[in-house]
Amino acid sequence: MKLKELAAHSAELGFTPQQAVRWLAPVSLSRTALKVAAATLFAAFGDKRELEGALPGPPLLLDRLPLPGRPAQPIDGEPGVGLPQTEGETAPAPRIVRRDGEDLWLDFAADLGDGFDATYSIALLLAQDALDVNGAQLPRGAVLVLGGDEVYPVASAKGYEDRTVGPYSAAFPFSPHRVLADSCPPASVMIALPGNHDWYDGLTSFLRVFTRQHSIGGWRTIQSRSYFGLRLTGGRGHPGWWLVGLDSQLGQYIDEPQLEYFYNNVTTKLQPGDAIILCLASPYWVHATTPTADEFRQTDFFEQDYLRRRFNPETGLFEETGASVRLWLSGDHHHYSRFESVGSEEAAPGEPERGEPVQLVTCGLGGAYLAETTWVPRELSLPAPITAPVSASVLPSGGRGARDGDTRRFVRTSALYPDDDECPRLVRRLANPFSRFWLPVRNPGFGPLLGLWHTVAFLVLWAVVSGLRGESLLGNLEGMAHEGVSATAIVGVGIPLAALGILALITGALDRGRGAVLTCARCVLFQIAALGLSATIVLLVTDLASLPGPVAGPLALVIVFLGGWTFGSEGFALFIIGTKGPSGVASWAMSGQAVEDHKGFLRIRLAPDGTATVYPLVADTVCHDWDLEPDGAGARPVPSGGLPGLRLLEDPITVAREATQEIRAVREGAKPWASPAQTTRRASSRSDHETTAPSASSM
Repeated sequence: MKLKELAAHSAELGFTPQQAVRWLAPVSLSRTALKVAAATLFAAFGDKRELEGALPGPPLLLDRLPLPGRPAQPIDGEPGVGLPQTEGETAPAPRIVRRDGEDLWLDFAADLGDGFDATYSIALLLAQDALDVNGAQLPRGAVLVLGGDEVYPVASAKGYEDRTVGPYSAAFPFSPHRVLADSCPPASVMIALPGNHDWYDGLTSFLRVFTRQHSIGGWRTIQSRSYFGLRLTGGRGHPGWWLVGLDSQLGQYIDEPQLEYFYNNVTTKLQPGDAIILCLASPYWVHATTPTADEFRQTDFFEQDYLRRRFNPETGLFEETGASVRLWLSGDHHHYSRFESVGSEEAAPGEPERGEPVQLVTCGLGGAYLAETTWVPRELSLPAPITAPVSASVLPSGGRGARDGDTRRFVRTSALYPDDDECPRLVRRLANPFSRFWLPVRNPGFGPLLGLWHTVAFLVLWAVVSGLRGESLLGNLEGMAHEGVSATAIVGVGIPLAALGILALITGALDRGRGAVLTCARCVLFQIAALGLSATIVLLVTDLASLPGPVAGPLALVIVFLGGWTFGSEGFALFIIGTKGPSGVASWAMSGQAVEDHKGFLRIRLAPDGTATVYPLVADTVCHDWDLEPDGAGARPVPSGGLPGLRLLEDPITVAREATQEIRAVREGAKPWASPAQTTRRASSRSDHETTAPSASSM
């Protein structure tokens, strides 16, 4: 059965399967625009992250999970569900995250809560015990990281239920055996990072779904805040891997409670040789074509002052942690791209050696519409690390002034999805009237709305011209039909098209991007040309058919309405396609198509030898036909033709845990870090955090 038929069984399913968001449909577009405007307006005044400081913030542990419904993980001496216990038995000592000689597997999926077909297909693949890809068995991730935008188009309790929680619960049904499994960790853990769409209700629904220690099917949620930091492998005296997720809240400053959380739970516990997987809600690095780019400034501040270095309040200096971010993960942009660092013959301090590159991976293929990649830059320049111990009162947070000219170079690899050859073909479908992805077909209501606007504009022009000619409306129509067809075609169609050509030549010759004024001018000219074409057809039909006025008038309005629906929509599609850039109007070329196929995620293996191997997996086609199978008192959908086929998007990427000569030197000569007591840290601090853990507000 198709999606519409499946939705009729919502009572059995426990949720209502949803269609993919039609982003350019007027109703969806206006509702989303209002939510976005409200969220942006109040972001600086109602930052809910400040309130999260009152929520429990203990370290996250994978070896002992909280009891269902607990507000936080169990503290020492309290029972958890990490190991089966009998009544009255004292809690066992925590186990290491991974037994010696075992792999630990992670999954990373982002931009997922959109249409049911795509979201549920990916959820089913994530829930399988193992996936056979090119003859290799890839076990299900013990930790599933949701990298942002867990619901579309805007966050709400009903939206999460129908677009995320319902599909993921059905894909991986709850089982007590899974929760208390003997494998480590004892359950498949789900950790989520909010994206911009999760923030459009002020983060209210996100916190209720992911921070209450509830299960989503067979996945357990363990976080108590919208950000997280946890050690995956290693331990005291044994370097390993960390997983860190930063909540950047619509690009705002990093809040003080969040910085305090990371300082206490991550920064003070990092040791030489540790490697970090850093998850961001958006790939800010992709806009950092220069080392001082504002888009990367907050991320750079966090990396330098909370991961590579830590502030010691007893000395008033920053000290090296000996750890480094080896793998950056993000979604937000609905494609796959990867950058890797480029070393030099004489590696600068903090720059990876040859053969050991840092990886920047964007994989936003979890369920939302597919996006193009033609705008993705070929090279990035990120600020180089700060290595010398310095005083916080001397060097501003982020260390901008001390690093002018020092950069880390990253180059884009050949792995793009969709690739440069495929993107133009996909984009052109928006303006193809014979494609199911044609703009007015894919976005219900868009064509009629343009038709209505064209009709109103035609009536206004008709009234103005009739008044200037001193004729009635019907009389003017008959007169124009006999003697004004050519003039209408030239003025209404020829001149706007010529103006569009001139604009294209000017902007191309000057090699300048199109600003807001030029973009609006192009849009208006396309619609004038479409309206002029409809008016020309009206005059031709009236003249050739010799229609009387009472018939010609209503017929003219019908033709103009249909012309606005078709010609206006086609003109708007051409306007979108001709606009270039990573966001704004240019992004509508793919969001307007709501492409449900071409989805994927990352599966990551942390091996005992300290390496991380990333497997980029993609399904070129998702499931669109479903059957229902009984599931207790209800039912769950299953693919009629089996699971979608998976393939590797590129060869697996191996990331070494230790990257640089600098880290090895620090590891050999660094003194063990002794975290000061919280009371000492507060007593040593200045009132504005000027000499304590660095503050984002000081930037």
